[in-house]
Amino acid sequence: MKLAVVFDSAGTLVKVKRIIKEIKTQKFLCNNLTVDIVDEKVGRALVIIKDDPLKVVDKEDPEKHISELLKEVDWGISYCNKPIDRDGIFKDKKTKVKELQDTLNVMKRFKIQTGYGSAIIVDTLNGIIEYTITTGGCVFPEVPETIKKLKELGVKVFIASGDRKEFIKRLAEITGINEKYIMPEAHQEQKKDLVLNLKKERYYVIMVGDAANDVPAMLESDLSVVTLQNGNISKKALEVAKVKIYNIKEILNICEDLINKNKG
Repeated sequence: MKLAVVFDSAGTLVKVKRIIKEIKTQKFLCNNLTVDIVDEKVGRALVIIKDDPLKVVDKEDPEKHISELLKEVDWGISYCNKPIDRDGIFKDKKTKVKELQDTLNVMKRFKIQTGYGSAIIVDTLNGIIEYTITTGGCVFPEVPETIKKLKELGVKVFIASGDRKEFIKRLAEITGINEKYIMPEAHQEQKKDLVLNLKKERYYVIMVGDAANDVPAMLESDLSVVTLQNGNISKKALEVAKVKIYNIKEILNICEDLINKNKG
C-alpha cells in the first residue's frame, strides 16, 4: 500500500501563536483564525509577506504605508474569499507599517522555534487593510518522533502550508521531513492539487489540518483528519473531517491500521 500523509503546519505540526490587530478599533484579538476572519466578508484576502519580517518590517520607517512596502517585498495571497480585486491590495493609503510592527513587537516577547511571519488581511473590493498579523510557533513535542515513525512505516510525508518558505524550511529541518516534500506559501487550491496528484500516483492520501484553507484538500483526500491539539479549530474543517484526533501522534495508529488492513 502506497500511503502519503499531507500535513498543514500552523495548528497541526506547530503550536502557533498569532498576534492579530484590528486596524479600525486598534485592538488585539485573541484566539482568532486568520482564515475565519477572511471568510467573514467577500473580497477579503490574506496576504503574506514572504520575506523575513525582521529584515523588511522591523527596521522599516513606521510612517511608511503598507501598500508601498508591498511594492518592494515578495508577497502572496495565502487565502481569499472570492471574488477579490488584486489591485485593491495596493489602494489603502492610510495604514502604516507601524501597524505591522506593533504585532511583531508583541510576538518578539515569546520564544519562537520557527521564525516569524507577517501578513495582512485586506478588503480588496474597497481597498482597505483591515488587520495586521504576526505569526510564530513551536513544534508540538510529539511531532519529530511521529514523523520519524511514519517514515519507518514507509509513509511519504508532506507539508503543504500557506506559511512563508523560510518558516516551512525551518519546520522541515526540525521534524526531519525531506525538503523535496514541502509546499510553502500554498493557497487552498495548491493543497488540493497536491492531494489529487498523489492520488494519480496511486497513493492513499491522508490530509491532516485544522483550518478552512485545508478543506479543499480534505475533501479530495482518501481520509481527512482534523487535529484538535492547538485548541482553536475552524468550524469548516470540523464539519468536513472524517476523523478527529487530539494529539498528532494519533496519526501513527491510523496509518498502522490502514497498513495492517491492506496486508490482511
